[in-house]
Amino acid sequence: MHVAKLFIKVQSSCCRMVERQRLDLVQELGIQADKNARIGSPRQVLMVDMSTLETFDLQPGVLQENILLEGVLEPFRSGQVVQIGEALIRPTFLCEPCDYIETLQKGLAKRILGRRGWLGMVVKGGAIAVGDPVLPTSMQLPVLSDDTRIRFHEFVARIPSGKVATTADLVLALGVAKAYYRSFPSLIKKTAASLPVHRLVAIDGSLLTRHIPQQADLLAKEGVQVISNQISDRDRWHPQYFHPLNEKAGQHL
Repeated sequence: MHVAKLFIKVQSSCCRMVERQRLDLVQELGIQADKNARIGSPRQVLMVDMSTLETFDLQPGVLQENILLEGVLEPFRSGQVVQIGEALIRPTFLCEPCDYIETLQKGLAKRILGRRGWLGMVVKGGAIAVGDPVLPTSMQLPVLSDDTRIRFHEFVARIPSGKVATTADLVLALGVAKAYYRSFPSLIKKTAASLPVHRLVAIDGSLLTRHIPQQADLLAKEGVQVISNQISDRDRWHPQYFHPLNEKAGQHL
């Protein structure tokens, strides 16, 4: 398997992809100058195989992929780090077809399910170029589920005592669309009591007491400063810690 084409998503456009012969990847951030370059996001890179384009009669770049591969993505596994050029990439989860896919072909979102491509994060930065092989490594990082609800539970379980994450942090860390804001109250209500959902706050830092009545007391016991029903940035859990990207956090096979 090797790199057939490379693309970058232009910052000023929602869908426009520009072909490149080389991309520069930055550790923890993503592809340099790409619209999806964000620390803490599991959607920094999108990898698609050529067979998918051929199966659905699509042109290179139309799926908004960054890395188009000659070969098939079937060997990819979540958390199993691969090397492309100088960079190391951690596959996170399969990209879920969105409304944009329906604009390409009617009914495509349903037909392409499971073949939309793999999302990934940059574990080690460096240059990648057309023609570079894709090589498996012995580095295994935690698996991220394709199921958003499971990712939600896993993320909440890892928020440290004394820290909080906002609903905007949730959108970033889970790799979901902003439309998911509407789903969070329901997810919080249905979450097991053993999970620390009291460490979640609104996008502006205000408490979610409507859904978590004892939130202020629970946070105070953990040393979180609550003033006028809000927390300060001092107690925010920073995005760089949302997803482990080093060997100590994972394990060697």
